[in-house]
Amino acid sequence: MKHATTTLAVGLVLLMVTSATGQKPVEFSGHTGSVSQVAISPAGGLVATGSWDETVRLWDLTGGPPRRTLTDHTDWVLALRFTPAGKTLLTASQRTVKAWDPRTGELKQSWSGLPGQKVSMVTISFDGRQLACGLRDGRLQLYRLDAKSRLAEGPRLALKAHDSWIDTLVFDRTGRRLATGCRTGKIAIWDTDSGKPVSRPAGHAGLQISSLAFSPKGQQLASGSFDTTVRIWDVNDGKSVAVLKGHKGLVLSLCYSPDGLLLASGERHGPIKLWSTTDHQLKSTLAGHSGGKLGYSVHALDFSADGKSLASAGRDKLARLWQIVD
Repeated sequence: MKHATTTLAVGLVLLMVTSATGQKPVEFSGHTGSVSQVAISPAGGLVATGSWDETVRLWDLTGGPPRRTLTDHTDWVLALRFTPAGKTLLTASQRTVKAWDPRTGELKQSWSGLPGQKVSMVTISFDGRQLACGLRDGRLQLYRLDAKSRLAEGPRLALKAHDSWIDTLVFDRTGRRLATGCRTGKIAIWDTDSGKPVSRPAGHAGLQISSLAFSPKGQQLASGSFDTTVRIWDVNDGKSVAVLKGHKGLVLSLCYSPDGLLLASGERHGPIKLWSTTDHQLKSTLAGHSGGKLGYSVHALDFSADGKSLASAGRDKLARLWQIVD
């Protein structure tokens, strides 16, 4: 087993913004590839990042170098999830899923047997007990994550979800619903017990679905697409609730605040937008990962448990933490 290291490379930035001008960013050395995943520990004090450089890094929110660099994955890190109490960090790639002690960096368990290069995207349920794989041929596979499960023995549920590559998928907070989006612009919401569809929202007129997020109560689903819009859907009947316009590039990441009052969306060219979920109006725009001629894609977003901070991960090999101000 490889050991956690603290080898450093390119910069990771922790930025806290409390006014229009903001504070000076706290900078960290970090990933050598795009940061694809980010998660803030519900226990507070830690942020985890996963990267195309095949590492996971754990950072202290107060600054300084990473506490741990976890190097056991041999593929891009496609998913991160702290368990609800923050005592375990789950990470997943195209082949393996791993459980870590975030305080020590100890590898607690490793599951192998995922389909490898056939996997297009992976997500982990909020309770850390389920994993879903979207495959390039449109198939969907669900696995259990517990001490007795063996991924190599096959998924507990497998079905043909779409007719094209699944680019994004997400569980609701109960784990009873799973939403999938594909390259041909289709969305489906599934019952994770039966494998039957709950609803099929109309999607984005044939344009790729690049991001999905359930509202905290699970009644609505937000979708982002290559058409530069964010669309809100009723989960039970799939009907359109609202269309949010304002991005200039494809919307790659979405996240609701824990109280459900804000929806954050990150785009290809760097900006992050914060929307009110009560009237669906734009509240503010953060610089996000803007920079250079076009800026850098915002690959992932995550709110802190108290909703006062928002973490973002970018193609510029950086992650940032923003303080949300009313």
